[in-house]
Amino acid sequence: MDILFVSNYIVVIALMIMMLAALRASAYESTSMGLLGSSIVVNAFAVALLIIGGLYNLEFFRDISLALIFFGFVGTVAFAVVLGGDDE
Repeated sequence: MDILFVSNYIVVIALMIMMLAALRASAYESTSMGLLGSSIVVNAFAVALLIIGGLYNLEFFRDISLALIFFGFVGTVAFAVVLGGDDE
């Protein structure tokens, strides 16, 4: 078994653990922690989609992951601007 093949699975498992930790962090009362947690989950999912798409030769995985990263960032910034950065 190739070491790169095994390391891809290890990275996907680490990303899943990171998603669970980000979901736990986003459950706090403040809005900024919710934004941070949702942004981390979107980015981790996009990276996992890139790795899994490369392993199994899926189609359109790059387009979907780039759209997730771009719109996740834009949505986070837009939501932060709408709230005005007021975190009490």
